[in-house]
Amino acid sequence: MKLRSIIKKLLKSAYFILLVCIIFNVSALSQQADTGNQQNPQGAFLDQAKDGWIINDYRPYMSTLRELEKLSKEYSEFLLKRSVDEYSKGFDVIEDMQAEIARLKDVYNNTKYLNEKWYWQEIDRKSAQDRHMNRLKNEAKTKAVTYFTRAINTLDEVRSNELKSHNTFIDYKSKLYRSYVSAQYDIGNIKPCIPILERYILLSEENRKDIWAYKYLSSCYAVMEAMLDRSHKINEENVIYYKNKKNHSIMTAVELQYGLESAEYKDIQKTILRDESKREVINFR
Repeated sequence: MKLRSIIKKLLKSAYFILLVCIIFNVSALSQQADTGNQQNPQGAFLDQAKDGWIINDYRPYMSTLRELEKLSKEYSEFLLKRSVDEYSKGFDVIEDMQAEIARLKDVYNNTKYLNEKWYWQEIDRKSAQDRHMNRLKNEAKTKAVTYFTRAINTLDEVRSNELKSHNTFIDYKSKLYRSYVSAQYDIGNIKPCIPILERYILLSEENRKDIWAYKYLSSCYAVMEAMLDRSHKINEENVIYYKNKKNHSIMTAVELQYGLESAEYKDIQKTILRDESKREVINFR
């Protein structure tokens, strides 16, 4: 099991290295310049020498100049690498937990509990096993969320438009958002999922057609609607806002899965209309 975990981590590291390499490939113009320098190393040295600027230890003392430094592609590359590192750590935590849960299930299923004489003993034992596995899941996902949050915050600092418009960058950002939402939702942190899901949908045309984004969103909006409705300081406008968002997300998910002319779409549409006059009871933690 440890060997398999190590192999998975090595493969994941290789993937992220490939990701960074794809995004940060050197332009054709730079390659031509490098070729010219190799052919004439003395000329390249002279070009550098006559420039005169020795900027390796340069430090800007004005905030405006520091902001200018952050606009560079090099600085954005550095931030992206940090974000990928944090994401990798969080993903490793989730994978290790899943491997441990699979191992425990295998142990539980293949163990003979000869000391159990009564049915209630089996029930208590299975309940204790389920609690243990759920605790492992929650602890791992809580820890992973910390890494995913750092990865998102770091990625938000990237200001290079060249990098942000790259398809591989958008693909990585989408994966990061999906991992963050999945973990947060599972441990019951519903509200932080909403802005990330809304940003996720706007990232690409493919994301706008992702049915799971709307399934998660509709559930999150429903929980917020129910929480506000049960609040002592109720704000009807906020309740209506989340109700409308919930209904729109549900209809979008059904449309994507079944189509506008489907019986399923028309059936859900009737449920949505009834929801306008009668509040739906939402179970949430």
